[in-house]
Amino acid sequence: MARSTERPLAGRVIVVEPGGADIALATARDGATIVVAGADAEAAGALAAQVDSVGGRAAVFTGDLTRHADRAALAEMLAELFE
Repeated sequence: MARSTERPLAGRVIVVEPGGADIALATARDGATIVVAGADAEAAGALAAQVDSVGGRAAVFTGDLTRHADRAALAEMLAELFE
């Protein structure tokens, strides 16, 4: 997939935790799709809204990423959303 020099991360997916606002917003501005993943649904939703407000695309996954089953569920969600 060709990427624009204005949006060099177009077509890329970045997974961040709610505390990763700076990286999420910077990469969203560069065209990346952001998946905010973590146990705090409210914080994840707030960051996803921030990403949307800068013109980015965001999705939220709520789960405990220290648990294998939740990481597997995140991988499944990513496959469904971004195939």
